Parts: sequence; structure tokens; C-alpha cells
Amino acid sequence: MELESVQIAAADVAAATRSYEVLLGVAAVQGPLGPRLPLATGAVDIIGGEPGLASIRFLCGAGVSAPPLTEESFHGLRVLLAEDGGRGEEVGGGALAEGPRSAAAIDHVVVNTADVERAIGLWRDRCGLRLALDREFPQRGLRLVFFRSGGITLEIAGGLGAAPDPRVPDRFWGVAYRVPDLPAWRERLLGAGVAVSQIRPGQKRDTVVATVKSHAAGVPTLLLMR
Repeated sequence: MELESVQIAAADVAAATRSYEVLLGVAAVQGPLGPRLPLATGAVDIIGGEPGLASIRFLCGAGVSAPPLTEESFHGLRVLLAEDGGRGEEVGGGALAEGPRSAAAIDHVVVNTADVERAIGLWRDRCGLRLALDREFPQRGLRLVFFRSGGITLEIAGGLGAAPDPRVPDRFWGVAYRVPDLPAWRERLLGAGVAVSQIRPGQKRDTVVATVKSHAAGVPTLLLMR
């Protein structure tokens, strides 16, 4: 399985598509689910629905079937599995500008869980994703587990000090996009009317980040530069 894309839901698909074109610096194409913004790593699909991060989509390699999973297997998350190995039709579109604006990539997708061990049992043991890091952050009250798939990190965040509760469904939280020149990217977005925080040091060493505060269809969104 390869993590291939995220699906952002919005009440007004056309308006959200225009916002994400500005945010990510690419023009939408026709993807397998509707408007798609193809990135250097991964893609963003805009779909109709209640605003927020609605789902993630995996591809299986040619001739490889998806693991025997049902909707209930994902503990409340909507996960799409494409078993034919196809990425869907992508027609038209392309970069809105030359240079660094065209090089955004999905860096990581964040999921909140009340049971980290349950998440490991799903993503590593049943789905075969590589567990890259399992680390506790006592000062933040968090345990973070990082899975790598398709060049994207699936970050599972659980609380420390509380007993796991398998009755609580997992929830999508947000998306971080990697950009090559964060100061320039931020200035471009501010000039386009997008609200963006000041740049600050990231949690990971040698990174800087900025939070996008508008034009993201209700999805907590981070811009990151290494």
C-alpha cells in the first residue's frame, strides 16, 4: 500500500479548489474523485461535504490486492483503497508559476487516536506500513508514532498518562505541506489575502514552519521547510 493523496471536503467545491490552487501554487486537474491538485509528493483532492480532512487514499501496486480490510478496520477513519494500481485520469492543469511555487509536497498527515497500540496494529501489522519512529514527548503529553508510505508520513498522535480507550474512534486532524522557500511562499500567500502566521522553529530539528489560518477549508494546515 502506498499513501497517494488526501481528500479535503468543502461545501463549495469550486471555491475550495480556487483557495487550494493559491495555497499550493498549482492548478487543479481532473482527478479520480474530482478536482485534484497534483504535488511533488502526493496530491490533494477537493470533494463535496462537511468542511475538513475527509479521507486518505492508498494505492496498491500492480497485481497486488488491498489487504482484507473493511470500513470498520480503520477505527472511524475514512480510508480509500484503489486496488487496480491506477492513479486515475489527470487532465490539464499544471504549475501556476515557474520555480519554487510549483514544488509543494505533502509532508505529513496527522491522525489523533485514543489507542496508539491499536493504531500500530492496524497500520504496521495489517497494512504493512513502515514504522519509522515511536517517541514520547512528556513535556507535550504526547506519544507520536510515524509511519512512512509513498514518501509521506502518517503521524499518529496519542495522549500520555491516560488509559487507551478502544471505544473512541480515531480522527483526522490536519496536513503539513513541505515547501522549498517558506519566507517567499508566505509573502506570496499574504499578498493573495491568505492569513499565515509568523515563521517559527519546527518541532523537528532544522525545520521552520508557519500555520495557515485561512483558505484551507477548515483543515489545520502547516507549511514546513527543511
